[in-house]
Formats: sequence, C-alpha cells, structure tokens
Amino acid sequence: MENVVGALTRRLEEAIAYFAARANPHYHTNPVYIGDHTVLALLHGRYPMYLDTRGIDVAPFIMLFGIWEQQYTTLFTRLIRPGDTVLDIGAHLGVYALLSAAATGPTGRVHAFEPNARFAQLLGKSLASNGFSGYSQIHPVAVGAQAGETELRFSWEWAGGGHLAAGPGEETLVAQPCRLVALDDMFPDPSFTVDLIKMDVEGTETFAIRGMIRLLARSPRVRIMFEFSPEMLAGHGSSGAELIGLLQGFGFRFWTIEQDSSVTAVQAETLTVRTDGIANILASRQDPFPS
Repeated sequence: MENVVGALTRRLEEAIAYFAARANPHYHTNPVYIGDHTVLALLHGRYPMYLDTRGIDVAPFIMLFGIWEQQYTTLFTRLIRPGDTVLDIGAHLGVYALLSAAATGPTGRVHAFEPNARFAQLLGKSLASNGFSGYSQIHPVAVGAQAGETELRFSWEWAGGGHLAAGPGEETLVAQPCRLVALDDMFPDPSFTVDLIKMDVEGTETFAIRGMIRLLARSPRVRIMFEFSPEMLAGHGSSGAELIGLLQGFGFRFWTIEQDSSVTAVQAETLTVRTDGIANILASRQDPFPS
C-alpha cells in the first residue's frame, strides 16, 4: 500500500508541476555575461536579449525565468496582428518591443521610444540579434506634448522607474540629458496610422497623449495599454481625471487588465475619481478583440 501511495503522490506532484509550468511558464536558460555590465539572455526561451546587470528589478527576473509581466505581455501579443504598426513608449530594456516585432512580423512596423541611452543601445542590439532591425526602429528620446529638452532621472538598480524631471533633482538619482518629441511631429504623414500603443512613462502619459492628437484621430483601430497612476500623474502636473478625460474625448472606452490576462470593462467616471493606486488599463474605441 505504501508503494501505491508513494507512486500516486509522485504522479500528483508531477501533474501539479506540469500544469503550473504551463499556467506560469518559465524558460530555464543560462544567461551569458559578456562584460561591461551586460548579459545576454533569452526572452521566452527564444529571443536573444541584452540586459544591464546593475538592475535589480526587471533584468534578474528575465535572467532567471525568461519572462517579464507575463499577464500583460500575454494580452499585449494577443492584440497584435501580422502587419500591424506598434509603438512602445517607454521601452526600457525592450520586452514589449521584441514581442511586438515577433508578432507583427516583417510586414508590420515597430517604433520603440527609450530616452535612456544605455537601454536604447542594448535594445538596438537585441532587435538586430533577432533579425528584427528591418522593420523595427529605436528612438532614443522621450515622448511628450511638444519638442524640447529635459532631464531623465533614474537609478541603475531600479531603472524601470526612470522618469522625466518634474522639480528639484533627486540627489540619489542619475541625471541624463533627454530630448523630447511629439509623435505628431515625428509622424506627419497623414497615411501613417498606428494599431497598438504600449505606454509606460511614469506619470507623463497626459503629455504624451497631447503630442499625438492627430495620430490618434486618424487611427480608428488603435488600442492603448498604459499604466495608470494618479499619484505619478499629479507629480508631473497632471491628474488621472485629466488623462482619462482626454482619452474619453477622443472616443475611448476603458478596461482594467487582470492578473489572468483578461480585461474587465470600467467606466471612465470610476477612473477619474481615483487619487491613488496603480492599475494597468486598456483603452479602445471599439471591442479590443473583434472577431
């Protein structure tokens, strides 16, 4: 009886491990250190990706598990069709840019915006290593309401939280000169439209939207995935109500992105009254998953 129980226990453990791995896939590969704070890892077990080893937020997670923000990247890639044009605003190390390029393919186009010069360089190498350079482009700039100059502030340890200057400099952060661009100026061609935007710019989302008004107007199918933090928006002179109201004025509806990659419809009024917390939001003028 003990042997039978032991065998059943082992089978149960194997079954649990089997389904757990598929529900939360980890890709066990060995990253390779190549010098100068740089490691080469594999995203999703197949896409070579250059990472900065000084980071203790995103990079170690990718090096260990080969994934980052699995619940959001699953939804993100589900939204992309071959041939789409995708903008990754606040690309950081390039998880979303790489997955965008893989999903849209050579008939599509990916534009990644990353003002941190070091990360923009690494992302360029990652795209080239995957053969995506022909239809993907890195822009080492920040996106705002208008062209100008500002300062990017960040720490190497928590570089995913880098943000544009919004007051007296924080002495503990690295300060790097940064060029600002407005997307309407970058893409003036009236035939240029966009299908999907991922935006993670640590509180300057309102200004980024104000700089792409014409682009959004001529892109009826566009969906926008963005991090919604009323406190960070307030820190940059905006508010959750202003950002949501701006998008609502363009005809967008809203969904919260859940931990299982599903979306739940949420009223604009529910978002505008929020003053704290962080949520990941999907905005679209129509059903984000048309049949």
